[in-house]
Amino acid sequence: MKSHNSYLHAGAVLSAFSALTTAILMYGPNAPAADGFDAVQGLYQNGLYLYKKWILFLHPQFAFLAALAAGFTLFRDRAFLVVAALFYLGMWAFTEVSQQAYIIDALNQMWRPAYLAADAENRELWRTLITGMNGISDSQYFVVIFAFGVGTVLLGFAFTGRDALAMFLRYGMMAIGIMSLVAFLSYYAGLSRAGSTVGVWYGYIYGPLQIAIRLGLALWLWRAASAAAHNQKA
Repeated sequence: MKSHNSYLHAGAVLSAFSALTTAILMYGPNAPAADGFDAVQGLYQNGLYLYKKWILFLHPQFAFLAALAAGFTLFRDRAFLVVAALFYLGMWAFTEVSQQAYIIDALNQMWRPAYLAADAENRELWRTLITGMNGISDSQYFVVIFAFGVGTVLLGFAFTGRDALAMFLRYGMMAIGIMSLVAFLSYYAGLSRAGSTVGVWYGYIYGPLQIAIRLGLALWLWRAASAAAHNQKA
């Protein structure tokens, strides 16, 4: 039980880290827009561009491990929902980590420098690889946003507590998951009439709500660990 409590505490810390990484991704400084294909390739040397790729590489790892810690506590009452939620959230985390690994390594450490260093005759080879990377990355995002949406809805349903914090996590996660699926339909299934709603959601609501949910999950996990420790002593 002590190791279980330690994992809940670790999950709480990781959830707080995921709130921090969410805040950085949403509100951290961005690199100035690059004009033209060649200028975009020069971003591989721009720290303001690259640091968010590294944050995106780390963020799903923090968030998934925090969700896994929550799943340990929720499993007894909602086993199927927890397993299904973790399946989809694991799919999201793995896909987003691999997506950012391609962008950090293949695109920005190999193909872009090679393109800029190549002579005119050989540049087309690297241009083709770089252009193809856009399609690969977008296809990975197809999986990312779908799996994140489904997994977050299911994890929200798994919270059964009647206290204010559990209810906030339940309905907040469900809202984020549902809107992620609406965005998925808007981007990939032709639901164009939802585009303005999705824009308002990600422009004004998603960031503060997601940060609050990740901080709320950190508090919930910490309380769960404290309650488990108290029950051991009783």
